[in-house]
Amino acid sequence: MKKHLLLLFFALAALAMRAQNNDMYAILFHNWPGINLSFEGLMQQHDGDFIIDAWAIEITPNYDEIPWGHAFYKISSTTPNITDSLFIADIALQHNFYFTPNPHGEGNIRTHVEYHEECDSTFLRISHFSDNDLNVNPEEDVVVPLCEGFASGRGSCVDSNGQLILQYYKERDNMHYDEYAVRFGFDGTMKSRALLSENEIYGQGVGCLHILKESPMKYYQWGGAKTYNHCWENILVYTLDSLFSRNPVIISSRISEEDEYIYFDGDSEVIPAGGDDVLIGAKYVHETNPEDPMENEYGVIVAKYDLRTMQLMDYIVFNDYPGIYKPAECLGLKIMTDGTVYFLYKEEGYPDASFIAVKMDTDLNVEWKRFCKTDDIVMSWLQYPILCKDEQGEEKSIAWVGSARKEGCDDTGFVFLYLNHDGTVGTSDGGIEVRPYCFYPNPTQDMLRMQYSPDVQPARVELFDLQGRLVRTQSKAFESIDMGQLPAGTYTMRITLEDGKTYSDKVVKE
Repeated sequence: MKKHLLLLFFALAALAMRAQNNDMYAILFHNWPGINLSFEGLMQQHDGDFIIDAWAIEITPNYDEIPWGHAFYKISSTTPNITDSLFIADIALQHNFYFTPNPHGEGNIRTHVEYHEECDSTFLRISHFSDNDLNVNPEEDVVVPLCEGFASGRGSCVDSNGQLILQYYKERDNMHYDEYAVRFGFDGTMKSRALLSENEIYGQGVGCLHILKESPMKYYQWGGAKTYNHCWENILVYTLDSLFSRNPVIISSRISEEDEYIYFDGDSEVIPAGGDDVLIGAKYVHETNPEDPMENEYGVIVAKYDLRTMQLMDYIVFNDYPGIYKPAECLGLKIMTDGTVYFLYKEEGYPDASFIAVKMDTDLNVEWKRFCKTDDIVMSWLQYPILCKDEQGEEKSIAWVGSARKEGCDDTGFVFLYLNHDGTVGTSDGGIEVRPYCFYPNPTQDMLRMQYSPDVQPARVELFDLQGRLVRTQSKAFESIDMGQLPAGTYTMRITLEDGKTYSDKVVKE
């Protein structure tokens, strides 16, 4: 029965994913009833196509979670539709695996940490996928012992030498684990292993190993560090050399004398920014009234730090929607080789934006901003940003994958978002509209406030009633639209930019 459901789902999904040729697009599809997909990652193959991997879980009527296994989807880079899919049904599979293009040749490599109960041992499995399809032959897998007893894989990366760096936790008891880092060749040969920490409480501490810089080779981990004199968490960054020796760096959450703070949580990100510098994407709080948190200013922040001096070098805050207590989330942060920064975030104050995409230069100056809104799609999160390369190997764009669901439905599907460097936009088969502006509040009683991306200039704003009659035209002072004298009802707002592009949106006057 499960096999038939899966085949039906993949067939329906392929029909739903109509090809399109937009400069910026988002694709959404939903799974079969009762099944949720938890997304583990996104990668680009040698041929330019994309692979999305997900963990499939059955939700019972009693809300119990029954694991089914892993689902893989291949998406074309030219006409973004699903071209192939694979489901590996194995309830013993954990979430902890890594998928990457083969650094030594054609095809793709998947590594997975799995526990074998019959021998009470944990193994590393290395599988090979071709570029042309998602078929895999388990008999060709390389399976190597990792340790005796149960271990949980935490994360993996591939360094410039084409070696796999794996991090895992070996169980001491039901709550405590020892943390290890190990280096493997893709033929399964273990090169080195190091104990990073002992007797940790599971679920706490720092996160996965990442590459900080290639020459000399240096890695890093990051997590939260509590302070004793303030309720905010500092950020703890461990730098590791090629022998996995760790050096702790504490970055203060306080960014100014005006009670401005970085608030670290699970949505935060720390990424390399060249040399020993890092960029941090996280929540932001300006504590304007310590006695009443509802009066504080909230938003998100991108900050640049020097890990050698622990000094804040630069930062930018996004909290420009007026209002009281606006929860915000960091959805993804990535930096190109040339220093271009991409940032995705959510801010509940934007009534018509499910998430916002921003492109910044090396000095964190905003080059363009895109407001992405949906009609009946509820965004859970967007994560796993990757840099996309063209046939010459040059970085040309960026892509994200994340979870979403239809309004009134608990079953999750996925959103695949792809942005070109210039931020050009197109329509979307996934029901996501992308605008170089936003407006609020909507509904409004009088004044409609407008905010535009710095790379566009409005030329004209027009309002039409439901009969299509033009009721208002504005050709200057575009920061606000006065609707106070208009009758209550629904209007179509048409915005024409100086480059001739037009956009239409619904506006409600109360």
